[in-house]
This record gives sequence, structure tokens and C-alpha cells, in this order.
Amino acid sequence: MNPSSRARVTILSSVHSALDNRVFYREARALADAGHEVTLIAVHDRDEVKDGIQIRALPKVPRSRRPRLWRTLARMAIESRADIYHIHDPELLLVTPYLRRKTGRPTIYDIHEANADFIAVKDYLPRPVRRPLAEFFRHLEPRLARAESGLIFADEAIAADFEGIDLPKAVLFNFPGADLIERGRRVQSARAQKSSVILYLGGLERNRGSALMLNAFAQVAAEKPEARLLIVGHFMPPHLEEEVRADVMARNLGHAVTITGRVPFEQISDYLRQAAVGWVTWQPFAKNEKNIPTKLFEYMAFGLPVVSSDLPSTRPFVEPEVNGLLAKATDPTAHAAALLRLLREPEAAVAMGQAGQQRVQTRFNWNMMVPRLLQLYETLLSSNRS
Repeated sequence: MNPSSRARVTILSSVHSALDNRVFYREARALADAGHEVTLIAVHDRDEVKDGIQIRALPKVPRSRRPRLWRTLARMAIESRADIYHIHDPELLLVTPYLRRKTGRPTIYDIHEANADFIAVKDYLPRPVRRPLAEFFRHLEPRLARAESGLIFADEAIAADFEGIDLPKAVLFNFPGADLIERGRRVQSARAQKSSVILYLGGLERNRGSALMLNAFAQVAAEKPEARLLIVGHFMPPHLEEEVRADVMARNLGHAVTITGRVPFEQISDYLRQAAVGWVTWQPFAKNEKNIPTKLFEYMAFGLPVVSSDLPSTRPFVEPEVNGLLAKATDPTAHAAALLRLLREPEAAVAMGQAGQQRVQTRFNWNMMVPRLLQLYETLLSSNRS
């Protein structure tokens, strides 16, 4: 990198873990690798330098106390003397006007989700207020986003919601990074032939199919008693985990279902290498029909065939009979049939897994996204210098 192009970048999140896979492992590392000086202010247990990135820790606080945290975050952001600020939470749209006014520096809003649609399925909100609140935010978010200097979207469907805003933009899919792909490459395809483990990786919510999952897996276990279900990720709301565990025991599946809870991103390969099949159980809610499950590409990186709910968000990436199978989203029997087929036909499963792995290695990988990120930064930094 030309020394004159090197910039001080400060990335901000009051919600995400500092080691979030998009925030840290994809974007922050890509910026640091390109020669920028990166500070990350986010939820973490300590200040530290990791992979050349200065992490400044924020405490994890209840939602009700997060507005008080914004003041601390803003102070730390100004202290970092950044050339550009990059936020990852919609709530920080209330902070960036202050940062721009105090520093004169550009700000980027990175949009991970179809946020209005996400509000409509949040279990912790009373049901009567979900839809009115979602519609209010559907109008508010673009109005606030217009004041930003640039926008980043996690997929094309999110970008479409902001197409009327004339700002520098980039779509950065949550494709796997080179480290994960390389770890997946080392896993022997014979692994899938020996395993009967079905893996669900990532956060689990009711709208993501928690009920369908156990209904379908019970059918699989009845037909193939050696089958195992491995659920790796956090539950939202947290008490959903208790409900799922109770359902597991009520179905006499305690011996066949393992629930790990949230695990650090660096450890997900330990679970991916155990599996024979990767599973996506998302249900047909508006958010899930727009946002692409990151787990799809993580499964493929490790050579796993995919069984996925048939949704507009998954259809472009799962080609039936080529790299996986699609099942009617709401039909547990269809999911069970697809899982059983892959467990009973290991040669076909391995071939599908290899096809998916090839797609990740050549098309669906983070290296394809990095030039988009760096170009957006160069555009904004050049405009600010002039």
C-alpha cells in the first residue's frame, strides 16, 4: 500500500462481539492486511492487540443500558483519532452524526440484516408491537442512513432496500475467509462416509426452525438410530434453549442430540469436521427470505452436502442434486427425507460435498469481496482528503 493511502480506521459496535466473524475475521483483518491501522471498539473481555488489530473492550450490558454505553463508545472513538469510522449496529446511527460533527471524518454504516424484518420476528418484543415497530424502523433506517458517507450491505436483498440513496456502496457477502477454507480443504472427504452427524451451525430462533428441527430429526432417528444431531450456537431468546432441551428429552432423544451453546468462531472447524451433513432449517419469514445463511458457505467450505429450507435466500446457492438438497421450509417430513437420503447414500453425499467445496474455493469466498471493501474505503478517504 502507498504510505499516503494508509489510514487510521476505527470500527465500532455496541452489540457485536469484537471477534464476530464479519466484524473481525472478515473486515477488520482485511483492512489491516491492506496496511491500514485498525482499532476495533466492541464488546470484549479485555483490551488487546490481535492479528495487528487494536481491540478496545466495551462491557456487555443489557439492552436497557446500551444508550449509556454509546457515550463511552463515542469518547473512545474520538480518542482513536481515526481517518474513517465504520459502524455495525443500526443503533449507532444515532452516534455517527456526533462523530462527523466533532471530527469531520467520514462514517460507514455496515448493514448485516434486513433490520425491519428482523424486528418483526424478535421474540423478546410483545407480539402486538412487533409489526408497527418494524414498519416504523423500515422508514426511519433509510432516512438516518442518508446522512452516512458510505453504506455496506451483507447481501443484494438488503442493498435493494437502500437503492434510492445516492452514496458510495458495496455489497460484501459473508463468504468464508481463506483460513476457514484451508482448514476445510485438509478434511478428507472420507470423513462424511464414516459419520452420521447432522450439524446445525449458528444462532437458533423460533423463526429459524427450532420446532421443525426436532420434529424432523425425530423422524430421522426413528429410521436411522445411529444418526446424531449437533447444534452449535446460541439461542434467542435464551430461554429457548431450555425449551429445546425439554423437547429433546420428551422425545427420548437425549442420547442423540448435543447442544454446545455459543462457541468462538475460531472453534467452529472442530464441529464442521465431525459432520456428514450441514442443515439449514430457516422458516419462510420475510427476513429469512432475504438474508443468506452464512452457515451455507461454512458447510460447503468443509465439503459438507447441504440440506436447506427452500427459500429465495438459499435457492441461488444450493443446486439440488449438485451440492445439496432443498426441502419445503415448513415440512419436517421433507427435511427428514432429504437428510436420510444423504446419510444412506454416502457416495452421493461426498460428491455433493465436493461440488460445494469447489464452489466456495472458486466463487463464494471472502477474497472475492476484499477488493470491494478496499475500493469503498479508497473512495471515501480520497473524497475526505480533497
